[in-house]
Amino acid sequence: MNRNFVAILGLMTGLLTVAAYAAPGEYWEVTSKMEMPGMPFAMPATTTKVCIPKGAENNPEKTSGDKSCKMTDVKTVGNKTTWKARCDRDGEVMTGVGEQTTTANGYDGKMQFSGKSHGQDMNMNMAFSGKRIGGSCDSEEAVKKAKEDASKLNAQMCDTSRYHNTAEWISGSGLILQEGSPCANQRKQLCELVRRDTPKDADAYNALITNDQMTGNMLSIAKECKLDMAATTKSICKTINGENYNRLSAHCPAQAKAYREVQRRKDCEGRSYTAETRAADIRKCLSGKSDSPDDSASGDAAAAQKSSDSSGSNTASDVLEAAKKLKSKFGF
Repeated sequence: MNRNFVAILGLMTGLLTVAAYAAPGEYWEVTSKMEMPGMPFAMPATTTKVCIPKGAENNPEKTSGDKSCKMTDVKTVGNKTTWKARCDRDGEVMTGVGEQTTTANGYDGKMQFSGKSHGQDMNMNMAFSGKRIGGSCDSEEAVKKAKEDASKLNAQMCDTSRYHNTAEWISGSGLILQEGSPCANQRKQLCELVRRDTPKDADAYNALITNDQMTGNMLSIAKECKLDMAATTKSICKTINGENYNRLSAHCPAQAKAYREVQRRKDCEGRSYTAETRAADIRKCLSGKSDSPDDSASGDAAAAQKSSDSSGSNTASDVLEAAKKLKSKFGF
């Protein structure tokens, strides 16, 4: 998803909402649906009830509540209005065209925008419609209420109390790192957590890798937080153990191999071999070719899994080993 998605969505929505004009208004039901090529999912249509100043329903210069967008070449021929728009947010410019056809109690229209975000091409299309539902309203009061509702919604979206660890912060980073997002003020805190925990916390490191693989350069946390990934990976690989082996082995192949070899040696040296065959049997066990039916060191993955599952001396292999000793002692 594009890093400016939240800001862009606000931009597009602003084009369909009323600015604070001190004028009598009436209620309209406005439905809009946005599409962005390349998005992994389709945005659902949204329907809202808005108060539009009387006579302004077909004038984009008055219905736009976004001061970062300027309308030009507004032309009306019959019941059709066309215009051009230029929107500048934080130095990133998007340009587009729009058209709208109005009837006595409604309108239908569409807009197309294009531009670049951090060097990447970006295109958006939106279809919208309005239906007059009647009833007098104060357009200025309506805007005030809309801002209050938006503020409450932003507070809910940006509530960090729902994050219990850095991995969850990373998973919710889309609302934090996007420019124009109401949660953008949390960027510094997110980056501090990422730099602190990803070099030592397997869950946080995996969340970071997953996020950056899904979003690429569009929303790379490592890039946004200026994280040295080579150093971070080197650090996290030093922590590999039985608890985090499955999460880190793919990212730390050399350390994972060394860990498996250590675990296999511990397992092989802990077995009960006769004095005459002990050295040879240990070498055979370490090679991963032991003929023993309970050989849990026959492969790298098995050795690592045994270490991960061990919680004391009462493991399956320990019980089996004890049974073998009893069999030898009592002859059954």
